[in-house]
Amino acid sequence: MRLHVAFHPSLLATGALWESLTPGVPPTPVPVDRPQVCVVVDVMRASTSLVTLVERGAGPIYIASSVASARGSPYSRDGAVMAGEEEGLAPRGFDYGNSPVELSRAAVRGRPVVFVTTNGTAAIRAVQSLGPVLVGSMRNGEAVMAEGAKAARDGGVDVTIVCAGREGGFGLDDAHCAGYLASRLLDQARYDLTDGAAAAVKLYRSEPDTMGVFTRATAGQNVIRLGLGADVAYCAERETSSAVPRLGRELRILGDLASNVT
Repeated sequence: MRLHVAFHPSLLATGALWESLTPGVPPTPVPVDRPQVCVVVDVMRASTSLVTLVERGAGPIYIASSVASARGSPYSRDGAVMAGEEEGLAPRGFDYGNSPVELSRAAVRGRPVVFVTTNGTAAIRAVQSLGPVLVGSMRNGEAVMAEGAKAARDGGVDVTIVCAGREGGFGLDDAHCAGYLASRLLDQARYDLTDGAAAAVKLYRSEPDTMGVFTRATAGQNVIRLGLGADVAYCAERETSSAVPRLGRELRILGDLASNVT
């Protein structure tokens, strides 16, 4: 089995096949979605927040496509907790922002949550059809990769760690976390590494000081600028949780509930 790290959802391993569609015409790549276990990472802060919400007993958690979609959902009118961010802060009328520190004290046990963020929830929605979708962070690395490895063995498929990235591109914090998660997976079993996975592992192992990396990363700098520096330290903590958010179990896609079973 292969282990791949996509530094942005657009860099997923799709398993493109070279195929000639017309006799006598040279073959061209035809993208074919490759079934794979996807571990989504938006470590600063959405995936860490989702792990925290599951720890706190919230659920189900509905993943919205936008703030407007979250506000317009029937769950928002039925008393669901509204959580997430717009430009880093809680949107108007939401109960909570995307601060995992704040959510670690939130009264959410047994309550549905509608959740939306700029990058993390978009990444979850981008991979929803590929196979089992789990959410990873520094805090639940061992647990999420153990579940991911089992799902890969059971399905005979590859594992892809999907970084949400930042504004459509590379995010240092997510890449570092992906390298950590990949290292935890390699402690459990042998995988063939793609170039993305090899790069993430080398990045993490060359500088394992997570707090230092997160503080320098653009995402961390922005969180600190918002006065939420405690979130950076919280996101950098390792192996404090056994919670594993999974699409179709704790998580649902808002507006497409029929497609959630994985």
